[in-house]
Amino acid sequence: MKKQKRSIALSILLFSGFMATAAASHADEADADASTRHTEAPPASPPHTEADAPVSSQAKSNGLIEDSHFNLLLRSYTEHDDLKGSGKKDASVLGAQAVFESGYTKGLIGLGGDVSLFGAFKLNGGEGAGNRVHLGTDGGGSGQLAWAYPGVWDVKARISNTVVKYGQQLFDNPFLVPHDNRSLPPTYRGFSLASDEIKGLTLKAGTVDAVLARGMTSVTGLTTEYGGTHISRFIYFGGDWTHDADTAVSLWGGIANDVWQQYYLSATQSIGDPASIRWTGALNYYYTSSIGDQRQGAITNNAYSLALSGTHGAHTVQVAYQQIVSDQTFDYMGQSAGDYLSNSLDVDYNQPHEKSLSLTYTLDMKRYGVPGFKVSLWGAYGWDADGSAMANGNSAQAAAYRINGQPIQGTHYQVGVIPSYTVPGGKLKNTSIKFYYMHHHSNSPYYPDGTSDVYRLMVNLPVNVF
Repeated sequence: MKKQKRSIALSILLFSGFMATAAASHADEADADASTRHTEAPPASPPHTEADAPVSSQAKSNGLIEDSHFNLLLRSYTEHDDLKGSGKKDASVLGAQAVFESGYTKGLIGLGGDVSLFGAFKLNGGEGAGNRVHLGTDGGGSGQLAWAYPGVWDVKARISNTVVKYGQQLFDNPFLVPHDNRSLPPTYRGFSLASDEIKGLTLKAGTVDAVLARGMTSVTGLTTEYGGTHISRFIYFGGDWTHDADTAVSLWGGIANDVWQQYYLSATQSIGDPASIRWTGALNYYYTSSIGDQRQGAITNNAYSLALSGTHGAHTVQVAYQQIVSDQTFDYMGQSAGDYLSNSLDVDYNQPHEKSLSLTYTLDMKRYGVPGFKVSLWGAYGWDADGSAMANGNSAQAAAYRINGQPIQGTHYQVGVIPSYTVPGGKLKNTSIKFYYMHHHSNSPYYPDGTSDVYRLMVNLPVNVF
């Protein structure tokens, strides 16, 4: 317990330091990349003026009902998985999200609330389909034809440009962003705070204690994605800072009680113009270490990716290198897409000591007179995965690092293509159609992800009622 308290105190101290640094960013923002853009010290930024401060959203409130919105999101989800040697999984489900968002009462502090109804109707899918269709708390329930439940509900308060909420929510941060690849997304229960008081800087913090998982209609406890370890509470804090369209920095921390503390850093810098060529470099880095009772064992994990992309007109090419510097698998929160490393694809390339390289090509057909149509193709290769240190150790997690009786090891590759079309205007504006084909090939029977083919079709139809 003392170790965990010290970890939390250190986390708060680091977060406070980041806040102070970010608040002073107007004075020294150019220094960060002086070595690449300047041969001498950059000029000082102009003094802060009232025009730099965002206008208070609460001051512009028209009222609880007057600023309310009611939206529908209708989705058709179809998936076919061919898992070589492990059978096939088929599912076809129609999903709907009906979401009412109130405005805020007038005054210094505005009050409001949001409520939604999520529902789904199964067209196809049976035993073995898992969370692609309905999933009961006992692991069964795939025979359910239709299901509905309050997917989002919350009470909220706003002062100036800062909002506090409590309830079942769709979170938007690097640890809890929903893994939205089924008919309905997962949501988490807890408190959230989001603040946009400083221009270009968004600060967030919160805590969650339960999740409405994909395919389920009742809340369950939190778990880690790969370890499956129960977490009584997860705390997060951090922020995103942007300077014009070229520079962005994010720094976040998260605490999974008695399991781990995790820190995330990302930095993105772009130069140039797409008319000639626009270069973008990106760093993503996670540090994870065990805390408290170490319910998932002793963890010291560094995971990072470096990506460089070039855009010329309609064409973008990206190359990315990723490495896990640890004896443990890089893990994250269950039901989230909380792996922002560049090579987190259909397979995460996140096994102990694993290295991976990917190449992605994206074509934006807007440049050729077809706005809204895009095609992405990629290939990735992973090597040097080695789980022997954990598999041969005496920890309770040793068995998780053995596949078919041997430590995790081997090479593997993946190729994929995603054509998509989003309606750019008219009555069906923002309606999207996206098809996925992903082939993963494992060269080793001792790697956790086997050879598979995944076909997925997602159609989203948003409707703004009022």
